Amino acid sequence: MTLAKLSVERLVHGGEALAHHEGRVVFLRGAAPGDVVEAEIAGEGRFERARALRVLQPGAARVQPPCPIVDRCGGCPLQQVSYEAQLAAKQELTADALERIGGFPRGSYELMPIVPSPQQLHYRRRAVLHRVPGGWGFDAPRGGAGSAGDGRSPQGGALVAACLLFEPELQRLADDVRRFKLTGATDLALLAPGAVDVRGELSKKHAEELLAVARGVTLKGQTFGNPVVADPPLPNGARLRSRPDTFAQANRAAVPLLQAAALQALGDAQRVLELFCGSGTLTLPMLGQRAVTAVENAGPSLSLLRRSADEAGLPVRLVAGDAAEIARGHREKVDAVLLDPPRTGAAAVMPHLRAPRVVYVSCDAPTLARDGRLLKALGYQLRRALPLDLFPQTAHYEVVAVFEQ
Repeated sequence: MTLAKLSVERLVHGGEALAHHEGRVVFLRGAAPGDVVEAEIAGEGRFERARALRVLQPGAARVQPPCPIVDRCGGCPLQQVSYEAQLAAKQELTADALERIGGFPRGSYELMPIVPSPQQLHYRRRAVLHRVPGGWGFDAPRGGAGSAGDGRSPQGGALVAACLLFEPELQRLADDVRRFKLTGATDLALLAPGAVDVRGELSKKHAEELLAVARGVTLKGQTFGNPVVADPPLPNGARLRSRPDTFAQANRAAVPLLQAAALQALGDAQRVLELFCGSGTLTLPMLGQRAVTAVENAGPSLSLLRRSADEAGLPVRLVAGDAAEIARGHREKVDAVLLDPPRTGAAAVMPHLRAPRVVYVSCDAPTLARDGRLLKALGYQLRRALPLDLFPQTAHYEVVAVFEQ
């Protein structure tokens, strides 16, 4: 291993920064564009990953990270980068992925300015705490990056007393839960203001004890208390519901921005087939104005959506099953397909989409670009892409893309 002086060029997918040394590529953590840093490198192979050990000359994009354990926790790899530079990087990375992976040249579609988060800190309403030495915390840095409490690392983890990304209610819940000795529990999924999903082996008695600090607990599908969290009503009266053992967007304040972007992307489409609908983040705002068929393979999420729609008296057709199978067999005419798949994408769904418009909501720009390439082969053209920063300080962001035949 040798110490090398590196000039940081730009941020890349995954939250790392790019530099070169003697013709080789170095991916750096803890660096900002424009920095000159010192890092320890092995000098083997075509590329390697390293951490910036010392900043020799700060770049214009560098700021002081507000978190004291940012170098030991894998949650926020961009804290040393100004928020303006984070937004600019995510805008550029959207265009890069669509061009390099998807084959969509810049200028062939409208790339709209990235939508910033209403809050840069204290925005998360959900997180996963992992068992780490000494208690509960987050993963140690990997080569890439994750958001607070997402993913696992082979390097152990960082004990976290307070997380600057947590909403105050989520922080209070984490503080309360840490007091319990949950032998056998491996992960805790927390959903503010007071729901906990316990993963691993835990007795029913110990799960019930958590009700002293939580309004509801889930354990391998069982529920104790009331683990359902309902958001304030939308304009149509529907309330989005979540449970700690189902997916929910982490940035509560930014959810209306994502919903508005999806509605705008749908345009005047009246008949919508929605795939991967979850508990209704994007479904509920459509109801009362459009005829919606919503598809989801997770039963608890679909039950929450049904409850929300029925409570507001809004009609919706819900279908339980695999998105690709349902799309393949769907014969009713629709004006648009709306899909919000997991990070792995929806390659199996693409061949079965039969609508003049496809609105693809993605949490991973490279995956969106890959699936977009499949759509292009089917005769679709990318018309518009809108990135939204729902995850400040992390490498993640959302993109709402519109494809039309």
